[in-house]
Amino acid sequence: MLKLGVIGYGTRINTIVKLLVSSGEVKLAAVMDVDTDAVKEKYIEPNGFENVNYYTDAEKMLKNEKLDGICIGTRCSLHTHYAMLVAKYNIPLFLEKPVCTTYK
Repeated sequence: MLKLGVIGYGTRINTIVKLLVSSGEVKLAAVMDVDTDAVKEKYIEPNGFENVNYYTDAEKMLKNEKLDGICIGTRCSLHTHYAMLVAKYNIPLFLEKPVCTTYK
């Protein structure tokens, strides 16, 4: 079973996570979001995902969890920041476009 972590959990990433979990080969293991209570209530509990660990700090999640993959579901302006952070941990990453919003 592959352990999945999500950074920035919302409606769009929820659809992707549900599809991955429905394969029977993926478990949602950890979620990082600024409002973990809202994420639990709106997405995690209604989907029946169990034993999910919650974080408000991505670095702590990446350090504390042994994850097989990460999905980033933040707003576009944060994609680059979190993708670079995940890259430091050498964890496979799913990131929707755009990868960045500036050339800097």
